[in-house]
Amino acid sequence: MKKFFKAFVYAWQGVLHAVKTQRNFRFHIVAAVYVTVFSFFYGFTRNEYVLLMLTFSTVVSAELINTAVEAAVDLCSPEQHKLAKIAKDAAAGAVLVAAIFAVVVGVLLFGDIAVIKEILEYYRSHIPALAGLICSLGLAWVFVFKTDR
Repeated sequence: MKKFFKAFVYAWQGVLHAVKTQRNFRFHIVAAVYVTVFSFFYGFTRNEYVLLMLTFSTVVSAELINTAVEAAVDLCSPEQHKLAKIAKDAAAGAVLVAAIFAVVVGVLLFGDIAVIKEILEYYRSHIPALAGLICSLGLAWVFVFKTDR
């Protein structure tokens, strides 16, 4: 039973490593948070939320796999090699495909112009909420672009 729970600890260490070292991973996490917040304006169904969660988890999982592939390739082939490049590029390509799919899902779910206008009107008429959004965007920028260790 102890080994079972240790596996979760190791898995979280992998996620935390990605948070600390992978800018794109942080970007995808921030995007998922904002998408979730804005989804409340849409009154999505349970199935639409399931689709969002599957989309988030696909992109984040692809980023984690990409990080693992890059680390393994760097360990096995510290010098540049054609096959190492192929492995890294293919792993990055998997993230790209997942991210493109996420954008398509986003456009399909969030493309209602009437709701977009409602969101804009909400922030125009609720200045404290707008200030909070702007502050959160600043914090998100720092988290994504200034956190590299």
